[in-house]
Amino acid sequence: MKNLALLFTSFLMLSSCVSSKKFNELMALSDKNLQDKISFEEKLSKSQSNLDDCTTEKDKLKSDISQMKGDLAKLNLSKEQLEREIAEYKKLNDELFTSKKNILNEANANQKSLSDKLAQKELELDAIAAKQKALDKQLSARESELNAMQKQNELQNQKITDLENRLKEKDLAIQNLKASIMAALKGFSSDEVQVVEKDGKLHVSLSEKLLFSSGSFFVDPKGADALSKLGDVLSKQDDFDIVVEGHTDNVPFKGSAQLLDNWDLSVKRATSVVRILTVSGKISPEKIAASGRGEYIPLTDNATTADKAKNRRTEIILSPKLDKIFNLLNNN
Repeated sequence: MKNLALLFTSFLMLSSCVSSKKFNELMALSDKNLQDKISFEEKLSKSQSNLDDCTTEKDKLKSDISQMKGDLAKLNLSKEQLEREIAEYKKLNDELFTSKKNILNEANANQKSLSDKLAQKELELDAIAAKQKALDKQLSARESELNAMQKQNELQNQKITDLENRLKEKDLAIQNLKASIMAALKGFSSDEVQVVEKDGKLHVSLSEKLLFSSGSFFVDPKGADALSKLGDVLSKQDDFDIVVEGHTDNVPFKGSAQLLDNWDLSVKRATSVVRILTVSGKISPEKIAASGRGEYIPLTDNATTADKAKNRRTEIILSPKLDKIFNLLNNN
């Protein structure tokens, strides 16, 4: 303001000395300067306001910078902590990587070992499968054999059952025949007639005193009666073969010229019995045979008279026809 007053005073002093043209020029210049001054003052005020704003902004920035420095310090601390943690994590990661590598190497080694073992096991399994296939084939063959054997066994069992039934039938037939013979000859004593089952055959033993006189081969009437009754029973039997055997003691024969020895006598006696059985008993000749055994199959040792009497006998041996049984056995 002081400058303005000096300027205005100078202006007044000069106005008295200069012309009005100059004055006008000076006035115009003064107005211009005044306008410039006003503009300058406005700009100055605005600049001051901007300066104030900048100062405020500067203070705020200083505060922000201070805060940022604090945050930066904190971030540095966090960074250092993170760097330490990163270092630890890196170390741990390196250890894990080394451990992973070792484990992977070990796993690869184990994998190779397992692969080798697996390949070996596959070879073994292939060998076992081949053996199993061979065994299955053998088993199938054995099963076929077993089935065949089982069928054969069933047939054998059936044949055995049939055979047992045949044997039972034979035994029953022998028992029935024995009962029939004993019933027919019940009027004769046990020292004259004995009916004995031996070795699956029926032996009808007739003593010498019932059939013959001493040294004779002609049948006495009582003996002929016994043979006739026996023949009636045997003529009804078709399942037995009949053999008549003559037996003597060991005393040498001293008879007629017709007989040479005890063998001749035993044969003649057997033949005489056969004739009566086939004629009076009506037994078919093809079912019966005569046999002389002489003194060679004694019942006792001929030591006493009683023993000799036992050995002098005629045995009618009745053998069951075993054709059906033999057929069963032959079919095996």
